[in-house]
Amino acid sequence: MRYAVITDVHSNIFALKAALKEIDELKPDKIICLGDIVGNGAYPDETVQYIRRRGDILCVKGNHDMFATLDLAKLPPCDTRIKMFAWQQRVLTASAKAFLEALPDVLTFEDCGKKIVAFHYPKNQRNRFKDLIYLPTKEQVEWLFKGLEGDVFLFGHEHTGSLTEIGDRLFLNFGTLGNMLEKDCARYGILDVTPEKVTYKSITCNYDDTIPRKRMEEIYSLLGIEIK
Repeated sequence: MRYAVITDVHSNIFALKAALKEIDELKPDKIICLGDIVGNGAYPDETVQYIRRRGDILCVKGNHDMFATLDLAKLPPCDTRIKMFAWQQRVLTASAKAFLEALPDVLTFEDCGKKIVAFHYPKNQRNRFKDLIYLPTKEQVEWLFKGLEGDVFLFGHEHTGSLTEIGDRLFLNFGTLGNMLEKDCARYGILDVTPEKVTYKSITCNYDDTIPRKRMEEIYSLLGIEIK
């Protein structure tokens, strides 16, 4: 089967539409979103509703999706993200919040004898996401996924992405689709699983991010949030 993999859309409806246009032309058997549909960007409700209307994207819950329905009073008052989380909660409709609330934490598939595990990021014993490691080494990947069973792991959260092979196991993060780390650039991946082999490819989708970038800057300015 062919899987198209997106992650960390971060409320960027422009990047999402551009990437899905390309993905549809590749005719994958499944499209998987590894969480953080919302957060950071300027169009959270539009992004959720677009995914809901399509109905063909399998999604898991990321940390920003969780914050969309979380009681923010439970967060430390010094948390610099609270302003953005609160704004997001104000603009998300009830149907969008219900969709995000219902997302599973993990999706598991069996394909050609391979166990494929899809989630946002590995969790610790307290069921919280482990500390984020940028561009992890093989040793760090082994620590992050220690004790987890599977042959192919699909994950997000770490926006720059990392593609790691350890023995016959694959740990694939194709990078952020919509967080605008790079100008006019959305990232996604393609995973092909056949009886003979498993292959993967990281793909860059070019689109014009002028509007979503400008709108995000306007919202952050209104909220008094510094863009780093």
